[in-house]
Amino acid sequence: MEYSETALQKVREDRLLIDGVDQWLYEEIAPYLGRRILEIGCGLGNFARHLTDRELYLGTETSVESIEHVSRVFSGYPTMLFTVADATAPGFVNFGRLDIDTVFSLNVFEHIEDHETALRNAAQVLRPGGHLILVVPAHMAFYGAIDRAIGHYRRYDKRMMAGLFHQAGLELTTQKYINALGGLGWWANSRLRSQETPPSGQLRLFNVLVPGIRAFERVVPMPFGISLLTVGRRS
Repeated sequence: MEYSETALQKVREDRLLIDGVDQWLYEEIAPYLGRRILEIGCGLGNFARHLTDRELYLGTETSVESIEHVSRVFSGYPTMLFTVADATAPGFVNFGRLDIDTVFSLNVFEHIEDHETALRNAAQVLRPGGHLILVVPAHMAFYGAIDRAIGHYRRYDKRMMAGLFHQAGLELTTQKYINALGGLGWWANSRLRSQETPPSGQLRLFNVLVPGIRAFERVVPMPFGISLLTVGRRS
């Protein structure tokens, strides 16, 4: 897929402006996280920092530079391991020997062309009863210039993701749309204004609003959102 490395790098850097969103996502997935965890697409360690107390954390990435960075950052934690690995490669299932009880991936599968193979491999890594947790961009109606610029092959909805989990042999546990206001902002910037990256000023303002939005959505479930959380169990 053609994409802009400049746009992708800016979006990665601007992620620091919305640390409240990362905290929100962590709180959503925390109830499903076990003691022996594998993360697909650990990036720069945004979520790894929450998991230094686990029995085992293994962060995987296709980027050598990212793995070198997080290996330095977490060098003082003997249970935190990092390696270059591709979830679509046949050898990925060998991580199953580590008795993994949780595989999670946040905003990564939309960048994987062969996401069916990646999901099947992720499911095979899990021990029986283990959980697979995915957060992905929601709704193809929101797909626009930003998605194309940063290398998104697709966005997802509940029905599509439920079908993928079923094909991978996973029992669906939870599905939930997250962050409706963020979804509207993405649609406006990406579809209406055809921008390649979200405006930094908007991100700063949104970060201030996150606590209130999160509290509201805990009381009132949203029929749409910028993200879709799906949790499945290997039976």
